[in-house]
Amino acid sequence: MANLPEDIVDRIRALERQVHRLTTYVNSKPGGTPAALTAPEPSPPQAQETSGEEPPRPDGTATGP
Repeated sequence: MANLPEDIVDRIRALERQVHRLTTYVNSKPGGTPAALTAPEPSPPQAQETSGEEPPRPDGTATGP
């Protein structure tokens, strides 16, 4: 990853942290089979028109220029 721009590396690391948090959360829930494994997959989201702005990050951090 040394050849990637620093902002891309930061995003990858943030996504890795988010996956780790979500995995820990799901695995720590008591009960039987998670609903995600028993429910059918949702249909893909419809394409939306964009205004050229980047959508907000799932972790709530702002994107910088």
